[in-house]
Amino acid sequence: MMKNKSFLIGMALFIFFCLMAGLATFWTPYSYQEVFDGAALLKPSARFLLGTDDLGRDLFSRLLVGAQLSLGIGIFVGGLSVVVGASLGIISAYYGKKLDQALVQMMNGIQALPSLLLALFVVAILGGGILNVILSVTLVSIPVMFRLVRSAALVENSKDYIVAARAVGASDFRIITAHLFPNCITPILVQSAVCCSEAILNTAALGFLGLGIPAPYPEWGTMLSDSKNFIETAPQLMTIPGLCLLLLILSTQLISDGLRDHLDPKLRGRS
Repeated sequence: MMKNKSFLIGMALFIFFCLMAGLATFWTPYSYQEVFDGAALLKPSARFLLGTDDLGRDLFSRLLVGAQLSLGIGIFVGGLSVVVGASLGIISAYYGKKLDQALVQMMNGIQALPSLLLALFVVAILGGGILNVILSVTLVSIPVMFRLVRSAALVENSKDYIVAARAVGASDFRIITAHLFPNCITPILVQSAVCCSEAILNTAALGFLGLGIPAPYPEWGTMLSDSKNFIETAPQLMTIPGLCLLLLILSTQLISDGLRDHLDPKLRGRS
């Protein structure tokens, strides 16, 4: 793992953004909501390290708080996708029959629409807000996790050690938790990083379209949307949040690729 340069770069970038989010918990130069009179669209300076937006708010402070939102939503959605999607995938593969058919059809229905379009549909019905955004991006992440884990669990479920566990009277709960889940950990870990990346991207896309986390929260996608009219006069308002989004999403993708290469023996020789 430590020889995988892509994984190390991804982890370094991810840790950097975690430090940004952690710093915002304890300190920011100014409040992300504080408006400075006569300080609109200022260029970077000693007082305002990254300049100010069109309302006179410190961009650096808003960027730090935005890291909390993007990371927090990404990690939370990744974890929730594991809990719901992986659990349903293993249960579906283990019990099969009508339960498996019902769950597969339900996931097919969710995946009938493109992920961003479905997220837009959910937010349009439920309204904006952090909880509704989290719900919408989680909903589009669960089916992919479900399918990957179900496929892995179907393979494991047919192996001799599972048959032997049933023969000696092991309970369904023990077989699922002690045998199936540990042997499906590779797709779970890899896809959880992908879910984190997709959650960050979908949240930013919703924010850019005006359906994401509402003001005054400085979510990076919303910051991009608010600054699109000032790309010529104050390009840092768009380029800096955009670059942060790019690097954060890239870091999770590199981590996902590194985990896959390390945990999958078929790919280990190719990396």
